Amino acid sequence: MTHQKTKEVFFFERVLQLAEKGWGKTHPNPMVGALIEEDGGIVAEGYHRACGEAHAEVEALKILGRNPKSSARLFVSLEPCSTTGRTPPCTRAIIESGIRKVFLSTTDPNPIHSGRGIDILRKAGIQVFMADEESNRRAERLNFIFNHNMIKGLPMIALKMAESANGMVSGEAGSSTRITGEQARADVMRWRRLFSAICVGSGTVLSDDPKLTSRREDEVWCPIRLVVDSHLSTLQEDVSDRKLYTDQFSDFTLILTTSIGMRNWRCMQRARNLGIEVKEVEMDEGGRASPTFLRNVLRELGLNSVFLEGGPTIARSLLEAGEIDYLFRYRSRSKLLGPNAVSGLNLNGCVLTNLIKDRWGDDTLEHGFL
Repeated sequence: MTHQKTKEVFFFERVLQLAEKGWGKTHPNPMVGALIEEDGGIVAEGYHRACGEAHAEVEALKILGRNPKSSARLFVSLEPCSTTGRTPPCTRAIIESGIRKVFLSTTDPNPIHSGRGIDILRKAGIQVFMADEESNRRAERLNFIFNHNMIKGLPMIALKMAESANGMVSGEAGSSTRITGEQARADVMRWRRLFSAICVGSGTVLSDDPKLTSRREDEVWCPIRLVVDSHLSTLQEDVSDRKLYTDQFSDFTLILTTSIGMRNWRCMQRARNLGIEVKEVEMDEGGRASPTFLRNVLRELGLNSVFLEGGPTIARSLLEAGEIDYLFRYRSRSKLLGPNAVSGLNLNGCVLTNLIKDRWGDDTLEHGFL
């Protein structure tokens, strides 16, 4: 590899690092990083901080605070936008800046716009270069939720399962059991921050009384919290108030129930007293929420993704219906051998594409598209 090529790979690595600073904060936009290089060194950097704020290229140009040198090169992790949305098109800003060389990690995944920004830049006399295969792959994977939204036109449903070495998910039905260690649980917090919603079933709410927030060193963040409770069992008189319904983020909680739950006036009154919204969803023949309910709710709420952390019942329902797009499978080296241990799903037959494998302490994670 030549010295120049090595520098380009470094710059592509750097724009991805910049893009990741927007982790979970840019929805429904992608995470994007940009830098301006002059005479072999970085003179300005930028990244997209949040939807409605300046895009990465514009921020980098603003931070530079002057006209770039004629030899300047712009590196961007994603093809510049070419249409006017909440902000003007980045292609215009690049052209007006005078930069003559642009390096892109990957193209726009939207079939309507893919390649359009590149064509506009080239017609303006700007040279456009694409990243090496590895940099391209990593840039595409970073925005896998956004890419899914653009290509499929649907919100993404990602399932997270944690299981023991012998495939168990709990030591006993109705009890809370920690399957993985601290490092793996910290990784879950990181992924929670990336998704715009999180979803669990009533069984998880009853047994674990979870917070369903992303708790990391620098922040506590709460996504939209969806509770699938077909019969409103979490609001029965003999159930104490759950954290999801009473904490400082209770306004972010939405209970999804069926017509059976909606007719339970005592539970509905308790929800009103707690200030928790209840929404009716489709019901299957067994009286439970229909497997298609979740994606429909996401579309109605304008949410682009959900991190499904429900127990095996809701997970099995959606998985068998083909409603899961992405799988996170955490596995512990320890076994749960008690006579009342609850088995999880048989995920061994799930073939994951674009598979990524990680290790967190004694635990492993495999995740990819279904």
